[in-house]
Amino acid sequence: MLKKHKKLTKKEMKKDPFLIFTAQVVDYIRDEWIKIASIVFGVIFIVALSLFLVKTKNASELKMYDVAINAFTTNQPEAIDLLVKFADKYSGSGNAEAVMLKLGNHYFAEKNYESAEKYYSEYIKKYSGNPIYGLNAYCGLGGIYEEQGEFAKAGELYESFVAKYKDSTFLPMMRLNAGKAYYSAGENESARDNFNVIINEFGNSQENQEALFYLEMISNGTTGA
Repeated sequence: MLKKHKKLTKKEMKKDPFLIFTAQVVDYIRDEWIKIASIVFGVIFIVALSLFLVKTKNASELKMYDVAINAFTTNQPEAIDLLVKFADKYSGSGNAEAVMLKLGNHYFAEKNYESAEKYYSEYIKKYSGNPIYGLNAYCGLGGIYEEQGEFAKAGELYESFVAKYKDSTFLPMMRLNAGKAYYSAGENESARDNFNVIINEFGNSQENQEALFYLEMISNGTTGA
């Protein structure tokens, strides 16, 4: 037969720590519920507002991008100004990646090397996911350095592409670019290092024969400087 539980008296209830704690919690919630509700509502409001602002910003960015790209593809006179404004406002965003390359290529073709360098350099600093876009930026910036006679600087830049995009199919091309740039700078040891990598690691590449040609010229004492 089950033993009946003894009913607690008020005096005994006062001595029970759990009951005391429960009573205190109930009293606190009863006294502070307005404050608690205000805090919870405030947090919900801030989260909702943040989501709304992000959504609005994304919509504004996409609209501005569409207008700029449409102007560029249809050769509108205001196209470059629109691209510049977009790149400056949304620098670092996914859409700005392609815009920076378009601006770099445009200014490079116009021989405005200062502006082209700005956008190529900014692209290299902020993006690394697309090796084809990366090749465009590195070759464009390296081309500017070579046009300015800074061949060693160009060689270093091409090598930085190799270090950054280690699995790229363009490694033989960039090794050749680096070797030729160093050769033009008169830095034959650095040139030889890059040409040897092509021969030892990319023997079946199209760049192999050209690398052999430059190695022979270096061996014969011919310099590009």
